Amino acid sequence: MKIKALIKGDQTLNIISPVADGHAGLQELLQYLDKEKPLLQELLFRDGALLFRGFGIRNEQEFLQMKQRFAGKAHFNYVDGNSPRTKLSADVYTSTEYPKDYRISLHNELSYTNKWPLHILFYCHTAAEEGGETPILDCRSILKFLEPELVRNFEQYGVKYTRYLCGSAGVGKSWMDTFETKDKAAIEQYCRDNDMDLRWEGDSVYLCQLGKGVTEHPVTKEKVWFNQANQFHPSSLPDDIYKGLRMMYAKNRHRFPQYAFFGNGEEIPEKALREITELQFEHALKFKWESGDVLLLDNMLMAHGRMPFKGERKVYVSMC
Repeated sequence: MKIKALIKGDQTLNIISPVADGHAGLQELLQYLDKEKPLLQELLFRDGALLFRGFGIRNEQEFLQMKQRFAGKAHFNYVDGNSPRTKLSADVYTSTEYPKDYRISLHNELSYTNKWPLHILFYCHTAAEEGGETPILDCRSILKFLEPELVRNFEQYGVKYTRYLCGSAGVGKSWMDTFETKDKAAIEQYCRDNDMDLRWEGDSVYLCQLGKGVTEHPVTKEKVWFNQANQFHPSSLPDDIYKGLRMMYAKNRHRFPQYAFFGNGEEIPEKALREITELQFEHALKFKWESGDVLLLDNMLMAHGRMPFKGERKVYVSMC
C-alpha cells in the first residue's frame, strides 16, 4: 500500500491506495487494516482524515465489513439526528437527502448533543456527475481564523439549541423520523437521559439542549471548534425560506424548526454566523469523489459538509 498526502494550508488528507500497477480488493484492505491499525490511528489523531481509494468497495455490506474491521461491531445510530437521511441498516444511512442544489455547511456530526460519534465514515457508491464534494475542515486550525472574542464567547457559554418537531405534517423532520419511534414516552425518557428539555404542544414537540462551543479532544487534548450553531440557525437557509419562516414565527420564535443561541440565551449575531460559515468553506479541503472511496474522519478533529451537485450521487455514512 502507498500513502500520499493532499495538503491545503494546515490540513492534510492522507490517501491510502494500492501500490502503482498493483491489485488490491476488499480482502487485501481488511488485512492491511489488521496489520497497520496502530499506524492508521496515529495518522487519524495527527491529521484527522484518511481516504481509502482503489480497493473496489462495491456496496454497503463491503463498506460495513471495512468499518467493523477498523472499529469493531459496536455501532452508533442516528437517533436525534437533524439531517434528512434514510436508514439502510442498523449501521448504515444515506449521508443526506438535502436538496442537491444547495451546499451543506461544515459541521461535526451530532455536536449539538451530549453524545456524539468519535469516528464517522463515508462510502461513495456513486460519484456525482458534477460537484458533490465533501469538504473537510480541521477544527483546530480554524480557531486562529475566527475572531478571538467570538471564540471566547463560544468557549465560555457554549450553544443553546432549540428545535420544534412536528407530528404528521409540518416544516422539517418529524419527531418520529428524528427519534426513529412513534412512542412519545420513549422520547420523553430519551430527553431525560440526555439532559434535554421537552415540551409537547399537541402533536408537536419543543426541544432545548445545551452543547459545546469549543472543547478538548479526549485523546489528543487539543482545543477544537465543536458546534453547529451556524448550521442550526435559520439564517443559514436560503433567503426566501428564512424570510418566510420569520414571517410565520415572528410571535412564536420557539416554533422555528431549528434555532441556536449562545448558551446564556443571548442571540448570536447573524453576521458572525455567516462569517463562520464562509471561513469554514474558504479553508476547507475538497477532493473529488471516486466510486468505491471510503473517507474516515475523526469527528472531533474534522468537520464536514457537502457541495451542490448535478446528476446522481449516492454516498453512505456509518458512525462509531
